[in-house]
Amino acid sequence: MQPAPIKSVHKSVLLSELTACLEQIAPLHLAEPWDHVGLLSGSGTARIKRILIALDLTREVAGEAVRNGANLLICYHPPIFKPILDLCTGGDKPENLAVELVSKRIWIYSPHTALDAAPGGTNDALAKLLGMEVCGSLDFRTTVTRYLKLVTFVPESAVERVAEAVYKAGAGHIGKNSRYSQCSFRTTGTGTFFGDESATPAIGQKGQLERVSEIRFETVLPATSAGAVVAALKQAHPYEEPAFDLLMMENPPEEVGQGRLVELPIPLSLENLTMYIRRALHLARVQMIGRQNARLKRLAIVAGSAGRLPLEAFQRGEAFDCLITGELKHHDMLALRAAGLSAICLGHAESEKLVLSALRDRLAQEFTGLSIAVSRSDPTPYAFL
Repeated sequence: MQPAPIKSVHKSVLLSELTACLEQIAPLHLAEPWDHVGLLSGSGTARIKRILIALDLTREVAGEAVRNGANLLICYHPPIFKPILDLCTGGDKPENLAVELVSKRIWIYSPHTALDAAPGGTNDALAKLLGMEVCGSLDFRTTVTRYLKLVTFVPESAVERVAEAVYKAGAGHIGKNSRYSQCSFRTTGTGTFFGDESATPAIGQKGQLERVSEIRFETVLPATSAGAVVAALKQAHPYEEPAFDLLMMENPPEEVGQGRLVELPIPLSLENLTMYIRRALHLARVQMIGRQNARLKRLAIVAGSAGRLPLEAFQRGEAFDCLITGELKHHDMLALRAAGLSAICLGHAESEKLVLSALRDRLAQEFTGLSIAVSRSDPTPYAFL
């Protein structure tokens, strides 16, 4: 039996490597058009040693990030959402706190609705903690992710160095949910070149035809990562002028969307389902909309604020009996009841915070040894009496 490869322990990581990983977990093209996701501040060349993950950027969270020596704050809700009118610090507005953290070289990334829609994201994490098996998305959106194939030619002695560099920059992931990483195809061959008098070849001499045993190295990457991958290739490649191709790939559309659908193994009354969810998530209280004795079998899950999404999906013919969400406006509650549907509201923050630990665990698998923590001072803006 082959021994398992030893995974390197990361004392620090380039911010570009972290953002590439985060975009694999929650591809930015899955975000809602109105949202503001991705890297909100920072430079890809920054070295990250400590990460703090929080739901919101508040004065308490900012203080915790500073005290813990965090270099990166992954903030689920984007603190910079509308255009910033000033770069002032002080006060408790999220955008001003973001400026304050930038002055301390603490960078910010937000996944928000991209993480909601992504496989294994916010809604899947909520379903998992409830012990419910997902059977589909509530709001399918057929999208095509643009991928490129990178082909380059590397001396055999340098191929692993180049491979590692482009993998860190976001290349090499294939399969549903990117379950396989560091994927490539390699063939041996002979490369030729003739350098003129101004050249400084890494192998051979200028002014004569050289033949070099090389590896043709192929891998794939999201088109959005092309700049970072090419930069990493050039940095790691020993040649003065490395040859490479970026080939556009045709990919079948993927069906993803906001919200999830689950099937209960046996029907439950609204009252029993509400009590089960409240106990499973250790919640002090929840809101229940509908008849207590209504028999429920198929549920829709939309973490955060569901808005009109569930009702619109129901009106298009998507069948479900009950909505599990964070919060609903009064008139949306009335509209759901009028449609004969039930709903259970957990609290906005309560429905979303569950994904923070899941995100921490996924990053920790990729970056072993890096300090990654979920905020302990991330308050909800309300309390129950």
